[in-house]
Amino acid sequence: MLEIKLLSNSEVEIIGEISAEIFMSGRSMAVKEFSEKVEMDGFRKGKIPEDRMIKNLGTEVVLEKMAVIALEKEYPKIINEHKIRAIGRPEITLTKVAENNPLGFKIKTSVLPEITLPDYKKIAHLIGGQAQKASASSVNKFADAAANDDEVNKTIESLRKAKAVKKETDGKTKESLPELSDEFAKSLGNFENMDALKNTIRLNLTAEKQAKEKERRRMEILEKTAEEIKQDMPKFLVEAEKDKMAEEMKRNIAQMGLKWDDYLKHIKKTEEELKKDWEKDAIKRVKYGLILDQMAEQEKIEIPAEELEKEAVAMIEYHKNLGQDLDKERVKHYLSGIMRNEKLFQLLEAPNVKVSP
Repeated sequence: MLEIKLLSNSEVEIIGEISAEIFMSGRSMAVKEFSEKVEMDGFRKGKIPEDRMIKNLGTEVVLEKMAVIALEKEYPKIINEHKIRAIGRPEITLTKVAENNPLGFKIKTSVLPEITLPDYKKIAHLIGGQAQKASASSVNKFADAAANDDEVNKTIESLRKAKAVKKETDGKTKESLPELSDEFAKSLGNFENMDALKNTIRLNLTAEKQAKEKERRRMEILEKTAEEIKQDMPKFLVEAEKDKMAEEMKRNIAQMGLKWDDYLKHIKKTEEELKKDWEKDAIKRVKYGLILDQMAEQEKIEIPAEELEKEAVAMIEYHKNLGQDLDKERVKHYLSGIMRNEKLFQLLEAPNVKVSP
């Protein structure tokens, strides 16, 4: 029998018992673990008789280890069965620990808060409709997204400067730019002529603009959805997000060849002052994360295991060629969020998505 209490600040308390049968079934595992670590005169490690082991350690120590084993096994089942969205490390108190008796416990854990989502499909539909209207008002439906001649020419000019040859003349350095010819196009890659180069640049720039526009619309969907949610974000999640932001910045600073302490001295701020400055951004990131989680849950978005495996292998191989070894499980965790969000937005952007009147 379990009692689940909702506490303030996004916490729950679970009070209950684990059956004596399950509790006592962990005895041999507990004794074995101790046997492999404890040294006792006259016995090899792992070969100490159970009765001698318990006498040496004390019954209470063994029972506590059995409690840990039982809870490690049963706690995930409890939170899954009761749909408790637990996060972080639970605070566990043993209320009854006795041989051949049920194990009594009290667990307090932080949980992801339930947020009241507005009609996000309607929001997405309105934003998508505005984008379509803007496109339709153009002479060319894709005029806003397509790269124009000026943008193409600017890119070619940048490539031309990159191929410039420096010459010393009368003590002065002068740059000699290559002529815009088919030969110049061929020198940049697999291009037959200048027209082929221009077409490729135009396609790439257009794809980049379309990707930016898609990202802008998706951020607007999140922003408009977040504006409708008035709930305060749990402090522990905001603080955890600030810690994550600090770690991201530390990595970026290290990649620039700088030391974190030197950077803080340069900007004349402490880490705590920086985190205080990040308060609004951290709250926004937490809120966006909860919105995406709950949307995906409501829409039953799932990533097939084989699809995730394929993407993970491809990413690991790519980084391996760059001399970087990535942990497969961490890659999967990272990709699962990205792939889930992509599927979610594809659903929201679909022209036939059902919207309430």
